[in-house]
Amino acid sequence: MTFSRTRTGCFTCREDGYKCDEQKPFCGRCTRLRKTCKGYGVRLKWQTPQATPKSAKGPKNKRQQRSYSSNEPADTNLKENTSLIRPDPSCIIPNDVHNVNRYLLNHWSSTLATMVSMVSAPQNPFLIHLTPMISQSTALHSVLCSIAAYHLAILRNEDSLHNLATRHRVVAISSLRQTIQTESPELSLATILMLQVSDRLFTMDSGVDHLSGAKALISQGKVNTSDSSSASFLLSLYSYHDILASVSRGTSPVFEFDGKFPIEGMDSMRELTAALRVTMLDALDQSDNTQGDIGHTVQAYRHASFIYLNRVWRNQGAPHPVTSMHAQKCLSHLCLVPVSSPLVSAQVWPLWTAGCESIDPEQRQLVRDRVDAMYEARHLPSLRRIKLDIEEVWKIKDEQRNLIGIDKVDCIKVILRNRHREADLT
Repeated sequence: MTFSRTRTGCFTCREDGYKCDEQKPFCGRCTRLRKTCKGYGVRLKWQTPQATPKSAKGPKNKRQQRSYSSNEPADTNLKENTSLIRPDPSCIIPNDVHNVNRYLLNHWSSTLATMVSMVSAPQNPFLIHLTPMISQSTALHSVLCSIAAYHLAILRNEDSLHNLATRHRVVAISSLRQTIQTESPELSLATILMLQVSDRLFTMDSGVDHLSGAKALISQGKVNTSDSSSASFLLSLYSYHDILASVSRGTSPVFEFDGKFPIEGMDSMRELTAALRVTMLDALDQSDNTQGDIGHTVQAYRHASFIYLNRVWRNQGAPHPVTSMHAQKCLSHLCLVPVSSPLVSAQVWPLWTAGCESIDPEQRQLVRDRVDAMYEARHLPSLRRIKLDIEEVWKIKDEQRNLIGIDKVDCIKVILRNRHREADLT
C-alpha cells in the first residue's frame, strides 16, 4: 500500500510515496529493497536563473542517467527537480554548480557530514562552518565533491563514480596552491583538513602529510580561535586529528590544546577529550554514570585510556587481569551505543585499543561483529582496514604469546612495520 508524500522520512521513500521507518543512517525499507537511501534533513533544490517557474518543472520520477564521465569534473548528465526552496542556513550550497555536483554536495550535506561528526544536524559543525565556504573556494568545493563521489561509488558499486571522485580530487589538490596564495587562511585550512579526512575515511595512501601542511599554516599565525567560530572549529578539528595521528605514529601531538572541542558544541564532550589525554585520567568521573550514548562513549574512552596507559607507559604485557578487565568493559560500553548513533564516528580508537587487547575468541568475534556492523551502517573503507589491522595484531601477539607465554607487542608498530603505514584511528 502506498502513502501520500510526506515531509518526513528519507528522500527515497518520499519520492516513491512510501511511508518511511526513518532508521538512520539508512532506512529499513531502502535497506530491505537494496535501494540507495538518499538520507534525511534539508534537501536543497535549485532553479537556473534563466528558468521560469513553468519551464523549471520537469516530469516526475525522471530517471537519473548513470553515466558520469565527461572532460570536466562538473558533469551535467544527472538531472534533478528544479523547484526552488529556501535552504537551511547551515546548508548553503551555491546554486550555480552543475547538476552532478549538486547531487554530490547534497549527499555530503545529508549523509556524509553526519558520519564525520558526533553531532546531528542542525548543530553539525561541518554543515554550519564548512558548507557555506563551498562557494568561496574551488579547492574545498572539489574535495567535498570527491568525498561524496567516493562514498556513492561504494554504495552503488559504480566505477564511473569512483573515476569522478578521482577527478575532483585532482582538481582540489591542483587548486589548493592558488587557495593558499590568494584566498583566506580559513579556506586553505578547511581544504587541507578535508583532504586529511578523505585520506583516512577512504584509505588512500597518498603519501602526503596533510597535517604537516595544516601545521605550517597554523604556525604562521594566520588562523586563530579569536578570529571566528569557523576558525575555532577548524583548529579543534586539527587538534582532534593531530592527537589521534600522534597515537598511530607513537609520537607527541604537535600542538597543545585546552581540552575544549567546539567541533561538537557539547560541554559533555570535554570529558571525552580528557579521556583521550591519558595524563588527565585521574580527573575523570569514575562512577557508573553511563546513561545514554555520550555516557557509554565517555566510559569506553576511559577504559581504553587505561589500557593505553598500562601497555605503552608501563610496558605491561598480556594477558594481564587489569587490562583484560578494561578491554571487556570498553567493548561492553561501545556495543551499547547503536551503530546509527553519530557518536560511532568517535569509536574507532577505543575499539582498536580494546580490540587489540582481546584474547578470548568470543571477545574477538565481538570486535569483528562490531566493526562489520559499523561498516554496514556507514560504508566507510577505513572500517574494513581497521578490522584487517586488528587481525594482524592478533596474529603477531598470538605468535609471541605461544613462544614466551606473554606478549609485549606494540600494536601501532606492528602496522607501521608490517603494513608500512599508520593505523587508521580516526
